[in-house]
This record gives sequence, structure tokens and C-alpha cells, in this order.
Amino acid sequence: MVETRRSALRHMLLPLDKALDAVVVLSLIVISLLVFGQVLLRYVFRSPLMGIEELCYFPTTWLYLAAAVKASSEQNQLIARVLEIFFHRKKQIFLLRAIAALLASGILCWLTYWGYDFLKYSLRVEKLSDTLFIPWIYAEAPVFLCMALMLLYTVVEFFDYTRLFLATPKEIPVNDQEEEGF
Repeated sequence: MVETRRSALRHMLLPLDKALDAVVVLSLIVISLLVFGQVLLRYVFRSPLMGIEELCYFPTTWLYLAAAVKASSEQNQLIARVLEIFFHRKKQIFLLRAIAALLASGILCWLTYWGYDFLKYSLRVEKLSDTLFIPWIYAEAPVFLCMALMLLYTVVEFFDYTRLFLATPKEIPVNDQEEEGF
């Protein structure tokens, strides 16, 4: 029988998952309050406040990137598993998924390196927002942070699929009625 319990690495990342949930929820709340406040000021009181759109950019950046990390941690990112149609054994599919995670890890290494260069640039330039003079580093830092976290989760995914590949007997077929996620 294939072992599907949560790996030790995934278990160690549970506090990080909770922190990601908090960042996503907090960002959603802040964005909702800012947009509600701007709508209220603009259409009810007829006096829009300058800078709310600019202020909204910061939690929106955190929301997008933290949600991408969350999708990576839950393995809910968009994946076209077209090649798996041609395989008839679970062991083959686990190997294919491990290779895909390894390739994705390589791409994320490059993106994390790019994000690190972008972070160094942002720290050196010290840009400020136009209206409220908020340092742009608050919106630019999540690029590196979230790419590094996606890399971490993809490496864990690689180890999970490698573990499943090694633990799965060769003769177990893929059941068509079975859920695709294993």
C-alpha cells in the first residue's frame, strides 16, 4: 500500500502555513477596508482621499505573492498533468512528478536569485511612493521572500514524491476512479 501520510518535512512547515494564512487573511481585510473606505469617501461624502490607491498596492502585493506561496504549499497551483495519461503505474507517475518538482525547483532557484538581486537593488535605491512617501521596499521585499518560500515548498514536494516513488511497489496500477492527487 502506498504511504500517503504527511511527511515529516510537511509537518515541520505547519507553523509557516499558519503564518501564510494570517498574511493572506490580514491582506484581504486591509484591502477590503481600504476599498470600502475609498468608496464611502468618494460616493457618500463626495470627497475622495488621495493615496488610498497607492496604499492599497502594498497589501495587494503581499496578498498575491503569499497566495502563490500558499498554493505551492498545498500543491494547488495550476498543473497540466498531460504526460501522466501515458503512464499506467503509480510508481511511474510519482517519478514523473518528482522530476517535474525538480525542474520547478531549478526554475525557482533562478527566480529566487533574481528576487535577491531585486531586493539588493531596492535596498540600495530606497525608492519612496509618490503620494504618501512610503518606502517601496515594503512592496518589493515579498518578491524575494515568496520566491524563496515557493522554492522551499517545491523542494519538499520533490522529496515527498521521491519518497512515494521509492515506497510504491512497481505493480500497483493507476485506478481511473481514484482521485488524481494521490
